[in-house]
Amino acid sequence: MSLQNHNGLAYDLSLFEPETVEESPYVEEVKKDDPHKVVRLDAAAAEQAQKRKRNPVKIFGVSLLMIVVAVIFSMILYNYVVLNEYNSQILLATKTLSDQENLKAQYQLKIDRSLPDEMVQQYAESKLNMTQANSAQKEFISLTDGDRGEVLRGDERDSFLTNIKKIFHVG
Repeated sequence: MSLQNHNGLAYDLSLFEPETVEESPYVEEVKKDDPHKVVRLDAAAAEQAQKRKRNPVKIFGVSLLMIVVAVIFSMILYNYVVLNEYNSQILLATKTLSDQENLKAQYQLKIDRSLPDEMVQQYAESKLNMTQANSAQKEFISLTDGDRGEVLRGDERDSFLTNIKKIFHVG
């Protein structure tokens, strides 16, 4: 320990001196008179000093952490696949339900149209107080040969060719 007094202050310069390797168990010999302070280690000691020390607790902890991460990732991937499968099943069931509802509406229309005449007549007589027309209520009309009727459809759009035919139509 060397102390120097500088303006009334004391410094411990031994804290900044390099440590000696003499205390190490791997040192073969240290020459005290050598100015370069060369230390020689035997090969086994040098190899063992350079080897990384493995802590079994740390290895176990890292391994356990890797396993937990792998399990969590696998669960997320599995849940994603199951969710996609359920979504496709829901879409298929929704489409099937829609098709079945359409078929039900079609069949209901067919059933409504195909009521027997006897049921219609019975309903008209009982609920609506209607009677069947007799021969005195029937009136016949006759058309002369010159009369004719045409059905005009207003919802039909006239094309260009139809308009030209109307222009040149005689009669």
